[in-house]
Amino acid sequence: MKKTLRITGKILVWILGIIAGLVIISALNHNISKSMEKNKYKIGQTVHVDGKNMHAYVTGKGEKTIVLLSGLGTASPIADFMPLAERLSEDYKVVILESFGYGFSDTTKKERSNETIVNEIRSALKELEITGPYILMPHSISGVYSMYYEKNYPDEVEAIIGIDESVPNQTKTDKNDNMSPNLTILNTLGILRNLSYLSPSADDGMNKENYYSAEQVKLKKMATIRNSLNISVINEMNTVNANTKELYDVKYPNDLPVLAFLSKDTEDTDQDWLSLHEELISNDKIQKIETLSGGHYLHWTNADKIAEMTKEFISTHLN
Repeated sequence: MKKTLRITGKILVWILGIIAGLVIISALNHNISKSMEKNKYKIGQTVHVDGKNMHAYVTGKGEKTIVLLSGLGTASPIADFMPLAERLSEDYKVVILESFGYGFSDTTKKERSNETIVNEIRSALKELEITGPYILMPHSISGVYSMYYEKNYPDEVEAIIGIDESVPNQTKTDKNDNMSPNLTILNTLGILRNLSYLSPSADDGMNKENYYSAEQVKLKKMATIRNSLNISVINEMNTVNANTKELYDVKYPNDLPVLAFLSKDTEDTDQDWLSLHEELISNDKIQKIETLSGGHYLHWTNADKIAEMTKEFISTHLN
């Protein structure tokens, strides 16, 4: 009996040792791959913000500047916005910023408050030597940051053009659930990368309309493997309720041109989505809402239409 227990104990030790070895190999492979992938990321440039590296992409030479700001957890904002940026760059200077924790920017443990994020945006634009006023073009949660930006630095914002953007009052009745910071272990140990190996052909619908090149799709997948569930994004997720509460019941100023592109899919699943955006309007002569077919990432399937309607809106209300 004792001999059997000793053998069983040795087997368990061997199994645990093999598992530990595989975990160590996975973590080493992930972190070595991350370093190599960062060197392959040739698009854009790096600026220094708050002692860290932030990635940015600038294109176009127009008199007006559009700043594209991504949704929460978007793996690679540069790849994500590229087709839309290409179309807008025909008439405007276009900036895509990858906030800390996104794309190939550094991560940070600094609080992801409205104030912090907006000041990082302002610092990045200053480092890029691009002066305002800016046309902010936020997707999803960046709609909240854009409202905070305009509220606190109105001279730097001449318009907001949102892409199915979040609004403050949406969390009054629908609070975001918090994520555990311990989830970062899935990234640290390379588990998410391993899962991607098991389903290499997984498609999230990004290239449904063939707007994206094979290289851009590859870049987005690379960024997803590299930085999903990092501490910056988790902390930002856990600050959504506080950030929206800070702006409860705020409306757009009546002299600020606003264009909101809303997803019909979102409206169909959330009956309050349209009314929540209508609540923000203080001057319907210069503040418009346009509903487009497609999911939350409207620019994946409507880049042509969004660019065309954006140009028309800017020429009508900002010239």
